[in-house]
Amino acid sequence: MPMIDASKPKPALVPVSLLRYQFGPSANVALHFHEIEGRSLFFFPAELPHRDGHWIFVEFAVAGSDVPCLARGRVRTPQGANLVGSWLEFPMAGLPAIIKNLGTTRRVQERLPVDVTASVRCADGARLVCRIADVSAEGLRLSGLPFFLNVGENLSIEMVGMPRAQSDLGKGRVVWVRAQEAGIHFVRTGSHRASLVKLVEHAAAARGTAIQFAHLDSCRCRKGERPLEPPPPVGS
Repeated sequence: MPMIDASKPKPALVPVSLLRYQFGPSANVALHFHEIEGRSLFFFPAELPHRDGHWIFVEFAVAGSDVPCLARGRVRTPQGANLVGSWLEFPMAGLPAIIKNLGTTRRVQERLPVDVTASVRCADGARLVCRIADVSAEGLRLSGLPFFLNVGENLSIEMVGMPRAQSDLGKGRVVWVRAQEAGIHFVRTGSHRASLVKLVEHAAAARGTAIQFAHLDSCRCRKGERPLEPPPPVGS
């Protein structure tokens, strides 16, 4: 993933493109995904307004679970297919396992997708520009990090492109690190709380406009077969 150009920051609080897919309790989730060269491909069987290559967030949920899987990928338009829908390509493998594991997880706060450029100051004084990929009432996920952060270290985080009084999210602690991502937890006190609340409210409003699709009871995956879908794209 390329580093974000700090000289050309994105405006803060821009709308995000979000899809929501609900699997039924008897769905065979793994049969809906193809893993090709470290990527996960999923066919979303509904018409989308997004062009080929457009980056989107997708929320996968399983009936009976309160914790969805939130992933960021891009739209891939099927070539020569008569089926309505688009392929969604995620730059990671193993999404079905993640979705299954989240089914047994209990999370206090819901994660909501956002796409906000952030300026981060590390405990040692180092500064970096990255993206806030999702947020909750108690924390957020940083993505596109140019280097690894350390679990337990404190960071000062600001949203880029807004007045300081509205952009300063305050200090958070790194609670997990994975590749170019890190999970941040905020303390429930401090004058910066209003900025975080506003960001969560913005994300919640955007979630209400998401395109949704529910897994069909007639899907062939219930019989151990691949669902009806066009050939997956082979090139990146």
